[in-house]
Amino acid sequence: MRRLLALAATLFVVLDLLSAPARAQQAMPTQEEMEDVFKSLHFIEGNFDLQGGMAGVTLTPEFRALGIVDSQAFLTRLWGNPPEAVEGVLGVIVPTSPHPLSPDGWGVILSYDSAGYVDDSDAAGIDYDALMRDMQSSSEATNKERVAKGYDPVHVLGWAREPHYDAATKKLFWAKRLRFGDSPDETLNYEIRVLGRRGYLVLNVVAAMPQFEMVDAKAAELLSMVHFNQGNTYAEFDSSVDETAAYGVAGLIAGGILTKAGFFKGLIALVIAFKKVIAIGAVGAIAVGYGAVKRFLGRSKGDGTGA
Repeated sequence: MRRLLALAATLFVVLDLLSAPARAQQAMPTQEEMEDVFKSLHFIEGNFDLQGGMAGVTLTPEFRALGIVDSQAFLTRLWGNPPEAVEGVLGVIVPTSPHPLSPDGWGVILSYDSAGYVDDSDAAGIDYDALMRDMQSSSEATNKERVAKGYDPVHVLGWAREPHYDAATKKLFWAKRLRFGDSPDETLNYEIRVLGRRGYLVLNVVAAMPQFEMVDAKAAELLSMVHFNQGNTYAEFDSSVDETAAYGVAGLIAGGILTKAGFFKGLIALVIAFKKVIAIGAVGAIAVGYGAVKRFLGRSKGDGTGA
């Protein structure tokens, strides 16, 4: 019950987000302007820290990264997102090939959610087919309101990759197939989470659906590069001083992103020139999360498999 009440409280933030007017598209920069911005960025290779040393990234030779300031410039000035949509970004990881400004370019946005320690005791018993049905139902139920507020409806088509949780490393990933409005193209929502003592790292992959197989093949490599440092690992959780998240693994997948709604204000902005949407899956999660979690946890409690 405490979990559901906490999730319900975040619904006010979500409704505020949904009622915001659609943001006008930014003027498209020239190719020369984009190249000048790109040349000004300082890429990181090898190792670097996140969140004041709470966590770390060990890049393989196939990837490089941007720090906080350069990530914000990259996401706003090159990928066309409003400044408020990138608040809280800790970094961006991009492959060395293809070029991030090419039509095939893709990247991974890093952030941290301090929601608390996510109890993973429900992970082994999650019925992912049922969870997907609940997310689909919640998405369709909220689409009329989304349309009334000036946003495209969000259709959750199914799993592109069913969630996988590694209990040993406390890392999980999943991918959803989404469609916005009447678009003939599907949108890929590929999410990675690394659980820690007081919250979790969020890795949001921004890529097109045709890139799914390539991104999916890189998931294990991406997971291996990100970790919590000593003092902040999942195993070091202390119930006497550390807070516990309002949801378990099922809630994290379906709607835990609700508590991070502020990070996604002003989303829905198309990525300039490439027609991609940054962190698009978060919008889907905001639309479907509360209802899906409420129904799923309620049913799980009734059938003895509760979170």
